[in-house]
Amino acid sequence: MSDARPRQGGQSPWKLLIVDDEDDVHTVTRLVLSGFSFDGRGLDFISAYDSAEAKAALAEHPDIALILLDVVMDGDDAGLRLVRHIREERGNALVRIILRTGQPGRAPENRVILEYDINDYKEKTELTAQRLFTAVVSALRSYRDLMTIEANRREMESTHRELIYTLGDIIERRSKETGYHVQRVSEYARLLALLSGRGEAEAELVATASAVHDIGKVAIPDQVLNKPGALSPDEYELMKTHADQGGDMLAFSGRELFVAAAAIARQHHERWDGTGYPAGLAGEAIHPYARIAALADVFDALTNDRVYRAAWTADAAVAYIQSQSGGQFEPALVGSFIAELPSFLEIRRRLS
Repeated sequence: MSDARPRQGGQSPWKLLIVDDEDDVHTVTRLVLSGFSFDGRGLDFISAYDSAEAKAALAEHPDIALILLDVVMDGDDAGLRLVRHIREERGNALVRIILRTGQPGRAPENRVILEYDINDYKEKTELTAQRLFTAVVSALRSYRDLMTIEANRREMESTHRELIYTLGDIIERRSKETGYHVQRVSEYARLLALLSGRGEAEAELVATASAVHDIGKVAIPDQVLNKPGALSPDEYELMKTHADQGGDMLAFSGRELFVAAAAIARQHHERWDGTGYPAGLAGEAIHPYARIAALADVFDALTNDRVYRAAWTADAAVAYIQSQSGGQFEPALVGSFIAELPSFLEIRRRLS
């Protein structure tokens, strides 16, 4: 149940979720905080009387800023389990949580504060109107600051993604790759990441990082990089240096995106059986993102024209990838690729 109040100063109210199995607690809390305002914004009260209602409210209102949460509901410590659900299952580290209890013996303060990711812990008998005001202001100030940090982080990540894709496009143009090579490899890598059990955020990371798998090619001379025929042994050895060159170029930052991109650039020519380059890594020693990028890159390379050969048919490329399960490629990834082949072919068609 929500009690939306008029907007103040053009901004919507802070959303406060009250979770308690006692109706009087909801009534008193709303009464005490009825005239509350912070940063020119009032409160939108949302009520839940058990864990199930609280989970439904969180799903419906992802922008809840603060939860006033009872520890003991329905005779057990349901409030503590709800904290775990919020932080671990929902992955919500931003919402502020103030635990309230009328039975402190059931959940001693020192244990709760040490074991659970909460922002405050109060006995209900201690929460005078002034103390509740103070606790709510402190929690909302923390939430506001965290949201500002999160917005800045997302903007920075967006800038980094744009930089990565721009670099990938520059590499593609210089090496005269078929158009959309970077985009296709990224999309193949995203799908492979999802099929291997990674979440949306991690799949996006793999997709973005894969865009610069060949960044080291900027250090390869044009006459080698764009040679229309087979490379000589010396030229091939020079071409192989692009893997370490790329890893080194991207090793300047400890940010997650660049760490992933560096691993992919350095290891995407390693082979599952240990016969690849530059380090001869095998199996699980190869970074999982590099294993994904390797398959994505080879499928796209085989099915598109290169300066040194014509494109293979999709059937021929798929047959080759199947033949290299356990050789060049991780068997589990090959299995996922074959099982969802129509999806990969649709990406190829869309970005042809």
